[in-house]
Amino acid sequence: MENGNEHNNAFDLVGQEGRLARTSRMIAENEPITSARKAEIRGLVNSYIEKHGISQSTVARECAASKGTVSEVLRGVYGVKKKTGGKPCDDTEYLRRLNNWMELHARRQNIIQNAEFVETTVAREIVTVAEIVSETCKMGVVYGHAQIGKSFTLKALAGSDRLGSPVLFRIDQSQRTPKALCRMVCARFELPTEGTFDTLSRRLVKQLDGTKRMLMFDEAERCTYQALEWIRDLHDQTGCPVLLCGKPDIYSRLGFREIGGYRKVVDQLSNRIIIRRDLTERTRTDPKNPQPLFTIEDVRKLIAVAKLGIRVSSEAVQWLQKRMSCVGLGGVGMAKILLYLGLRYAASVKADAITVEVLEEVEKMTLGDEDAKRAEGVADDPATKKISRIA
Repeated sequence: MENGNEHNNAFDLVGQEGRLARTSRMIAENEPITSARKAEIRGLVNSYIEKHGISQSTVARECAASKGTVSEVLRGVYGVKKKTGGKPCDDTEYLRRLNNWMELHARRQNIIQNAEFVETTVAREIVTVAEIVSETCKMGVVYGHAQIGKSFTLKALAGSDRLGSPVLFRIDQSQRTPKALCRMVCARFELPTEGTFDTLSRRLVKQLDGTKRMLMFDEAERCTYQALEWIRDLHDQTGCPVLLCGKPDIYSRLGFREIGGYRKVVDQLSNRIIIRRDLTERTRTDPKNPQPLFTIEDVRKLIAVAKLGIRVSSEAVQWLQKRMSCVGLGGVGMAKILLYLGLRYAASVKADAITVEVLEEVEKMTLGDEDAKRAEGVADDPATKKISRIA
């Protein structure tokens, strides 16, 4: 990689490449659109939303239009009822919005939010716990640091026929309490959400009793202890298996304690947990021979799914593997972002591959110089180097 002035500002180069890429496929304001191009756009958008399972309501909301308008435009009959002679109104502006929405949505899906599941080492552990919970109709918990692929894996499991069509709930700060959480679950099953907490709970128990559907709660560490107790009650009363997922502090929140070097169950909630998995435990089990959080094969799978259209050097694959395995600094999410930015930066400097130098340049955009140096220090730690050799 050259170090001349033209390459000093990686941010500007990435921005320039992104603008060029978007401009080449997006339709500018006031740009005329021929009848043939309009028909092409309708066909492309209709195929795109069908392929990705996107509702017209979602498209309308993201395009700042009504569902009715989007439906008419995509059928080529926009405003027919408003004009005499059955001729449609001019739909150029809406077709421009739909085309540009589709292009932006595709770019977002390409790497950062690619829907295709990557079964990494971490993901396999989550799937194993989910299978045990589903088969036994008991409760289980998986936990680990952010960005290692927990939510990514749960989304892939949601609706899986193999596991009895699990239902995924992501807990945010507004749903930390028992009643708020109960209301959210009711809404998901299309049950009325009015009434007292007792009414809502009884309604939900009646709906779920005997179904054996697995309920998966992501970011469960946000729940109050009372909300976690309500989840236990729901499990006890319906027989539905429950999988809790969250950051490491969920472990103590569930009532587990370390006493004399042994894990001890101290209440009814923790007593329901038949299997728990610390997703980063293997990296600490044997300090002299630590296992990798992610392997080289995991990185290769991620690159294959991303469909970058450009070669990633073997050294860059190893660099990504070390970064992904840096707890608190890496993970699947960070790797996707680095690949996305690396692709754009490589195009901006006309590189024929994503190299370590390319990734180091774009890493500064995500972490900043100081954090990037800290990540380098963690990745170059003797223990982490052993991880590379293992992988």
